[in-house]
Amino acid sequence: MSASHSDHTKGLFQGTLAFVIWGVFGLYFTLLADVPSDEVLMHRIVWCIVFVGILVLFQGKLLATFALFKQPKLLAWLSISSLLITGNWWLYIWAVGQGRVLDASLGYFLSPLFSVLLGWLIFKENLNPPQKIALVLATIGVAWQIVALGLFPWIAVGLASLFAVYGVIRKQVAVDSISGLLIETSIVLPIAIVYLTLLTQEGNTHFNEYTWELIGAGLMTAVPLIFFASAARKIPLSTLGFLNYIGPIIQFLSALFILNETFGVDRFISFAFIWPGLVVFSYDLYRKTKQNRQAINSP
Repeated sequence: MSASHSDHTKGLFQGTLAFVIWGVFGLYFTLLADVPSDEVLMHRIVWCIVFVGILVLFQGKLLATFALFKQPKLLAWLSISSLLITGNWWLYIWAVGQGRVLDASLGYFLSPLFSVLLGWLIFKENLNPPQKIALVLATIGVAWQIVALGLFPWIAVGLASLFAVYGVIRKQVAVDSISGLLIETSIVLPIAIVYLTLLTQEGNTHFNEYTWELIGAGLMTAVPLIFFASAARKIPLSTLGFLNYIGPIIQFLSALFILNETFGVDRFISFAFIWPGLVVFSYDLYRKTKQNRQAINSP
């Protein structure tokens, strides 16, 4: 097995595991539905950096990671990715707290198509007919929600946009996944510390009541992001977008059958446009992956 093929296989495994964990986020964060989304976000940042920091320390990369703060260009890119992923975290926490996991799942169904669109706009990747069909169907699905419900699906579009752009930024940053995540969380850590300190002084903290749930949120945040960032540097952006289906499928099923969210006709019609687009896109991706594998294995 060639080194590139081995990296591709590792990337597929890491990406799959990341999206499975993200898929159960909707269920996990219902445990924190009574905690304000801002407070949950700040705890996610604090406990994420604790777990990642311990991992970096055990790997002997602490000094090398701190040295990255002396690279202004790299730090600028990671500052942008930090803001993007922090915004994504907050929006998802808020959506779950409002009982809108279905809207969040729609966002992550759209994310692969947003990734393809960004690949075309930024990396000049050619869009073949199946990809164009998938994008058109997704556009119709979003437009239907706007017309039928009279509301722009800002939760879905916001989550998809933030995460797709985050993937683009991390793909361009020449830093390993764990060190990059540590820097990203370090950038927003001062804000989290100040916020939680003020909350504690005012007596409005929920930490005593939800101690382990909030700590667990940090662990569940760190692990999939480490896998995702590593996978983003090993596999194509389009393949990474394909793996993204795993998360929203789990979210959608849990919202429908466990959380009992309402799934009306208009919402079904919107999904009914997007899903066929994803099927077309998936088949095209499978076909290209098969061709690439045959090319690698050919003598």
